[in-house]
Amino acid sequence: MVSTLVEFKVEVLTEADWSLLQDLRLTALKDYPTAFLSSYEREEAYDEQRWRQEFERGEWNIILTDGRRAGLLGVTRLPHMPLQECYLEYMWVDPEFRRCGVASMLLRTVLDRLRDLGVDTVLLYVLAGNDDATRLYKRFGFHYTNECQELPDHPAGREEQMRLRLA
Repeated sequence: MVSTLVEFKVEVLTEADWSLLQDLRLTALKDYPTAFLSSYEREEAYDEQRWRQEFERGEWNIILTDGRRAGLLGVTRLPHMPLQECYLEYMWVDPEFRRCGVASMLLRTVLDRLRDLGVDTVLLYVLAGNDDATRLYKRFGFHYTNECQELPDHPAGREEQMRLRLA
């Protein structure tokens, strides 16, 4: 584990970076397979076109610490959503950088940018039992909406929606 971070930078990937998104998501799925609704096998089978389609759903942010890729966070929208709302998804931090503020830095930077872009409501789903993620999101002001989705084929059993008002 890295004890102190010298510098960090959050970058928004472009569609041309599809292979970087592929690498990070596959790494995340290998690292923590029960933290996501997808699977390594499913996403490993995606071809280049399918990875490029991920950029149609939204943007993908990576955090670099001392020039090394340390985390990933997606900002997506469903087709019917207004521009003032979005979802956060696929938060992942490399195990080497956990517990030293990387997730907080990534989340803070993305939320600040979303606020500057006029987004006023941010939604996310957190898997039941993912207490570390829940604590992080609550520290940033997210609250449960009392909406949940049952996941009979996932070990967590369900995911719960959280909301943050930025405005």
